[in-house]
Amino acid sequence: MDGGVEFVEGDLLQPDHCRRALKGCDTVLHLAAVTGKQKPEEYFRVNTEGTRVLLAAAKEAGAASFLYVSSIAAKFQNRFPYPYAESKRRAENLVRAGGVPWTIVRPTMIFGPGSPVQQGLKGLAMLPVIPLFGDGRVLVQPVFVDDVAGVIAGVRPGGQTIEVGGPEVVTMEQLLLRMRQAAGITNRRLLHLPLGPIAACLAAVEPLLRPVMPVTAGQLASFANAGIAEPDPFVTARHASMRGIEAMLRSAV
Repeated sequence: MDGGVEFVEGDLLQPDHCRRALKGCDTVLHLAAVTGKQKPEEYFRVNTEGTRVLLAAAKEAGAASFLYVSSIAAKFQNRFPYPYAESKRRAENLVRAGGVPWTIVRPTMIFGPGSPVQQGLKGLAMLPVIPLFGDGRVLVQPVFVDDVAGVIAGVRPGGQTIEVGGPEVVTMEQLLLRMRQAAGITNRRLLHLPLGPIAACLAAVEPLLRPVMPVTAGQLASFANAGIAEPDPFVTARHASMRGIEAMLRSAV
């Protein structure tokens, strides 16, 4: 016990561990997931089946609410071979049918210190020429990690899916150029690359080269699908106090 918080270590896929952790719990906040460059089966094993196990334990414990943090990628229409997004979509379906009062929170791309997506995009923005997969006009809505936490802390169970994005919507091209400018690079050199063929090539070699690939086919889905949140009054009311893109970029330094 540390400052009123009890830390319980366990395995999400072990029902006994989940039962012990949830004993006496009123609210379950489910944030656990694997991301990055995993084998497809690992996403479904942890993100989908792990959610199934935790839901069953929450129901058995009589939890009053289950708050699941998903991803905006769960609603992407063009997911390419994107098992992470599909694993999150399937987990959402389990939560809705799990028999425990639920709320699903779908953040857009989360920025902040240590953000993998921010670091990945920054890596592209810092290249001598920025590679843009597709036309670069897809809309994105980054949100700062602290602002996501503030929304999560304030939501109540109600059988609803709340999408959380920051106060600014920009194109992917505009975002990469603003990241480049924030780093003091003034040239705006861009190279548009064909999204579909590149995604197909990456998917073909991924089983053999996944560990050394800078990006996977699935991760290119962010260049093909709008990563913006459906307006929600609870979130919109907080936009005035949320960090804009420039403030997010400064905070990550």
